Amino acid sequence: MNFKKTVIFFVVFLLFLIASHIPGISAAEKGLANTLGSGSNATIPAQDANESTSRPGMGSDANATVILMKKDTNFNWYRHKDILPYDYAEVSEQPAPVYPAPVGNIMASRPVRFLDGGFIWVSLQSEAILTAGNNRWYYINPGEYVLTKYLVKRPVSTFKGLNFQEDKIPQGRLGWVVLDTVTSKEPGIQEYIDGEYLDKHVLVRILETRMVNGKAWLKLADKKWVDATRVARITRPERPAGIPPGVKWIDINLYEQVLVAMDGDQLVYATLVSSGLPQFETPAGLFRIWGKVRMAKMGGGEKGKDYYFLEDVPYHMYFHQGYAIHGAYWHDNFGIKQSHGCVNIAPRDAWWLFGWTTPRVKGSGWEKARPSNPGTYVHVHH
Repeated sequence: MNFKKTVIFFVVFLLFLIASHIPGISAAEKGLANTLGSGSNATIPAQDANESTSRPGMGSDANATVILMKKDTNFNWYRHKDILPYDYAEVSEQPAPVYPAPVGNIMASRPVRFLDGGFIWVSLQSEAILTAGNNRWYYINPGEYVLTKYLVKRPVSTFKGLNFQEDKIPQGRLGWVVLDTVTSKEPGIQEYIDGEYLDKHVLVRILETRMVNGKAWLKLADKKWVDATRVARITRPERPAGIPPGVKWIDINLYEQVLVAMDGDQLVYATLVSSGLPQFETPAGLFRIWGKVRMAKMGGGEKGKDYYFLEDVPYHMYFHQGYAIHGAYWHDNFGIKQSHGCVNIAPRDAWWLFGWTTPRVKGSGWEKARPSNPGTYVHVHH
């Protein structure tokens, strides 16, 4: 009996740690935005924070799962080198010497540079591990090799948003769970054992929004509620006055951490983002993409503090000074703020958005917006 109690205590404690991973956000900070309907033509009226949004006939089976769509685990990056041509590795042991060739005796060779001082990732020019004597090497750039002990290959996120023109989109008001969580039987009381366990990035339907002690809770089914701060809701944005009708534009909701691609007043695509951390806030305002590049290195910060260096970051869409929407291969925390100011999106989403936006890019190079090839509007707001 004591052993059983110990196991139950451990499970409860573990789930408490999971549930406490992100801070709470007040309903006053977030507001209750108009949320999206079943398709690009759906119109959802504005609703008061205390108004019920439940739908008859939905969520009546408390034993049924609330998950509408899981992350695509069948996607294989090795079959999609057209989207992301490289594997990537984190420099886990620093300083990491970079050598001009793979050698069996490193004492007989001198490093060309060192990788050190922060958060560093490299792209691998070849999947193969090269052997020279007793040493094993990764080929990272022309004329540059690193011993495998300094690098850790990590998988790239397979998350993908919703294409409202091509995907089969579930009915109702939708959102993504942004952190592993457990549903509660009643709003306002977080449970850790008896509810349904939801992995991050699963898609759910929102039946009702209810305020409890100044905090919003979302009903996903009968006796299945979640804290609203744990779900990124897809919202239908109103076109800003500065954007003319009938043109493509992007809406980035910094609170929801959701990006929506619009064609006029038609919703085309929606996905999760990771915008800037509080100390590196992503600028809000109305912008236009002024330049695009298919792949480039990124770096910044001060070594030993907030330094980062990332090789071959894919699909840059610059919208304000050095701020860009771009793919991020180094994390899978989309839906939570994480960046140094840019707007991170999953590589599959970045590939789609890069092809949809303007200016159009020919080949693998750089393209700057001009009157004959103007940039897509970008509206960033809280």
